[in-house]
Amino acid sequence: MTSKMTYLDRLKIVDRDLLKWIALFFMGIGHFLLYTSDEFHMFGLPGPLLRFFIMMEYIAPPIFFFFIAEGYRYTRSKKNYFLRLLVMTLVTQIPYVLFHSFSPEHPVTFDPVMFLTNWNVIATLLLGLAAIAIWDSAKHPVLKAAGILLCCGAGWYTEWGFFGVLFILSFYLFRERPWIRFAAYELLLLLYLLCMGGFNWPLFLVFSLPNVIIVLFYNGKKGRFPTFSKYFFYCFYPAHLFLVYLVKLAYHA
Repeated sequence: MTSKMTYLDRLKIVDRDLLKWIALFFMGIGHFLLYTSDEFHMFGLPGPLLRFFIMMEYIAPPIFFFFIAEGYRYTRSKKNYFLRLLVMTLVTQIPYVLFHSFSPEHPVTFDPVMFLTNWNVIATLLLGLAAIAIWDSAKHPVLKAAGILLCCGAGWYTEWGFFGVLFILSFYLFRERPWIRFAAYELLLLLYLLCMGGFNWPLFLVFSLPNVIIVLFYNGKKGRFPTFSKYFFYCFYPAHLFLVYLVKLAYHA
């Protein structure tokens, strides 16, 4: 048993910052290739390589779901953490709507209905954080259940729906039991894919990859990246959406 545990410990070479940078890299590359494909004709990349990068962007959301649960555990001020996510949700919604409303015929379009009813993934993270806080509160179980259901209901209007809230909550609930956490995530993932149009093996494997990395290779340490990287992680998502929007706007000008 001791040698087995020692071997598993040696696998844990991925720290918090490295895992986030991996997520940002694949998300940025995947989004840029996917959403500028009409303008740049897939950059001439071979089909398999192009599909690889586009598919790999799906590893990012589960990683950030996990870090919301981790952040709740370790943040010094849960109130400030919530406020940061709230501000980033509102800031991100503007490039998010511009990005998704874009069309070559009407390149400068802002859809107010979408702004109010279709919220970006940072809103999913915010609701997941709220659900954890409700679960962790001293309120009556009935009130807790009602609060979490409200978070899930509000999650319906975000990019990942109520499943995103449940992913985040499950990461927190089973934080001390990694293999149960692993199984809960895989079960939720299966239900999510079935509800989103049917089981898809490639998507299932890509979405499962972060779960495998977290269980086997994540060491729970912060990492050695510069302090500014903390703020870069917050800013990257809206910034990269806005960048893709500007590229498409310039191309069709």
